[in-house]
Amino acid sequence: MTTYLLKINCELHLGGAEPRPKQSSNWENIRVTFPNPSRISGGLGQPVANGDQLVVWAHEDPGFGSGLGLTAEGIANDVTVDGSSTSATLTSVALLTPHYKLRGWPGGSSESVAIDHLLSHRHLRSYELEDAELAEFRSVIADFIAAKKTQLATPSYMSDEEKALLADSSAVLNGFERRFTRQEARPDQAKFRAALMQLYKGRCVISRCGIPEILDVAHIVPFSESVTFRNNTRNGLVLRTDLHTLFDKLLLSIHPQSGIVMVSPKLKTSTYHQFEGRKIVHFAAKEFLRAQYLMFKAALNSDVNGQAEMVDPIPTPL
Repeated sequence: MTTYLLKINCELHLGGAEPRPKQSSNWENIRVTFPNPSRISGGLGQPVANGDQLVVWAHEDPGFGSGLGLTAEGIANDVTVDGSSTSATLTSVALLTPHYKLRGWPGGSSESVAIDHLLSHRHLRSYELEDAELAEFRSVIADFIAAKKTQLATPSYMSDEEKALLADSSAVLNGFERRFTRQEARPDQAKFRAALMQLYKGRCVISRCGIPEILDVAHIVPFSESVTFRNNTRNGLVLRTDLHTLFDKLLLSIHPQSGIVMVSPKLKTSTYHQFEGRKIVHFAAKEFLRAQYLMFKAALNSDVNGQAEMVDPIPTPL
C-alpha cells in the first residue's frame, strides 16, 4: 500500500461533500479528484491504485474551499485516471482531529519535509510519500494531536475564553510580538466594526470620543484566523485611533478585574497620562484583557531590566 498526500480545494474536488466534516461518515464514500501524484523529491509518482491510502489536506483559504487543513484519511477505491487527474472513492474514513493547519503559520520549519513542502507550494497538488517522508509526517502529526488534546483536556472550571487562549497560545504570542515591534495594517472588518460600534454606542471606551472617523475597533487578543473568538465582540474594544496604537504597543492597558486604565511610565509627561486610573465600562472578556495586561506588565519589566521579554499570555491568577 502506498500513501498519498492530497492538497485539494474541498468545494471543487470532493464531489459536493461537506467541506468541514463533523464526523467520518460525512466523507465516507465521497468521490475525490486530484492532480496525478508527483514526488516531493522530484519527478512523477506512481499511479494511485485501489487499496492505497489517501490523506486529505483541504485548502483552508476561503477562496479555495474554506477547508480545515489536515482533515481525514481513507482508502482509495474505484480509482480512475483521466489525463492529468485521478479520481477515487474514499472509504474507511478517519478524521484527523484536532486539525493541523497552515493558515496563519508563524514561520519556521514544521520538522516534516512533506508539511514544509506544502507551506512553500500552496497550489493544489498530490504527492506520493516515500517511507521516510511518511514516517516523519506521521510523527509530527501524532505529536501535534497529542499536544492539542492535552491542552484541550483542561479543567472544567476553565472558561471557553481561557481554553481558546490555551489552544491558540503560539499564534497569540506571535501576534503580540508583531504588535510590539511594529504597527500592523488591518483590513476593515465591517461586521466586527459594526457590532462593536453598536455595543459601545459609537464611543471610545477610554476617551469617550464619538467621532467615527477617528475611532478604531481593536482586537484585544491576536488570535489566528481559525479561532471563533477572533472577531467576537468579547475580544474587541472601540478605541480612538491613537489609543488603539498605544494599546497594541503595550503602552496602555485595562486592568482585567477593576476596569481601571493603566498607562506606561513612558507617557507620564504626555497628555495621555490623564487617562491613568480612569475606570471604564466595557463588555470585553476579562480573560482576553488579562492576556493583554500580562504583556503590558512584561513590557514594563523589560523597561526596568533593559531588555525585552515576551511572556506566555496564558491566563494565570492575578
